[in-house]
Amino acid sequence: MININNQKVKEVVQQMHEAMVRKAKRGSQVKEDIVKENRIFSIICFDFDMGPTECAVKMNDKYGYDMTGDEVIQIFRNRRMANPMERKELLQWAEEVAECFAGAVQGKRDSFDKFEKIRKEPSLKNGKRHDSQDRMAVIMIYEKYPEIDCFDDTDSLHLLGNTLARYYFYDISDAVSDVYGFPQYREEEKKKQKSSKPENKMSYEQALRRIAQLENTLERTNTMLQDLQDEFEEQLQASKIKELADFFAKLNSEKYGCILDELLVVRKGVNELRKNNFKLPIEINGLLIMVKKLIQFVRDSHIEPIMKIDSTQEVTASDVEFCNYEGTPFITPEEKKTVKVVSPGWVYKDKELQISRPKVKEEE
Repeated sequence: MININNQKVKEVVQQMHEAMVRKAKRGSQVKEDIVKENRIFSIICFDFDMGPTECAVKMNDKYGYDMTGDEVIQIFRNRRMANPMERKELLQWAEEVAECFAGAVQGKRDSFDKFEKIRKEPSLKNGKRHDSQDRMAVIMIYEKYPEIDCFDDTDSLHLLGNTLARYYFYDISDAVSDVYGFPQYREEEKKKQKSSKPENKMSYEQALRRIAQLENTLERTNTMLQDLQDEFEEQLQASKIKELADFFAKLNSEKYGCILDELLVVRKGVNELRKNNFKLPIEINGLLIMVKKLIQFVRDSHIEPIMKIDSTQEVTASDVEFCNYEGTPFITPEEKKTVKVVSPGWVYKDKELQISRPKVKEEE
């Protein structure tokens, strides 16, 4: 626990709040997707092994969503967190950063040095930085030490995407360094270069330090703006992919007669007729050409079926967890039932984005 009544801690928290206000202004126009992701991150901070379904339940209870485990899985995939082991590594790294912050904010120099070191390291054991590691660490700090949120910055925190969270991380380090007079590592090299020169007037040294701070702030701001532009372009691309998935999901909805499923049924039926040397009426050739072109359009859009329609297979309860299952309940996890694939389900292969669930029906 952090002693929030300590005067220097108050000063650090005040500077953090001011930095948060500046970042939140830039993040005020973010999409709801970022807020949803950050809320999921805040929930899994309390249980590193939490599964997608349990996470969805807690999201629904705490924030009033109507999410499913599938939706949480998709968010994990979008954020490259689908691997449970890597997700746990990321959370463990964020927890270590938060613990170092707790010592640093209370004036412990060794904790500050460790905080500066760890926060710049890759969070994954394979030596790779995770895209969202700075965002996860900032959220972990506020979740692990809620007493520092005396300005009710949680809602603002949930507006920050990867880029803004990374630069807010810099602001946290600056605030601790400024209040306790800890040297910032990026300034130490400059100081070493100047150490050979004799000190002149104090006002001159203060002016040099101020210029260096302004130069650093300008450089960081320019870099942040470029990073924000890059992040915006990534979000724009993700939005296009989502719109494509929504289009095909609507196309395969019951409202429009499950058109994707029907294309497979028609193609299968025509192939059967041709195998049996049945001569198709010339009047429907135009219709068959249209069906063929539609199938080609779906393929070119990288939309593919998950299962084979009308196929039968033996399944357990876990096998149909992410399918729409119609039949009698499973008595035990080991019980097997024979089901027929009524709808194959569809996926956007490039991004492993599920468009619709497979639908299976128990065979009597």
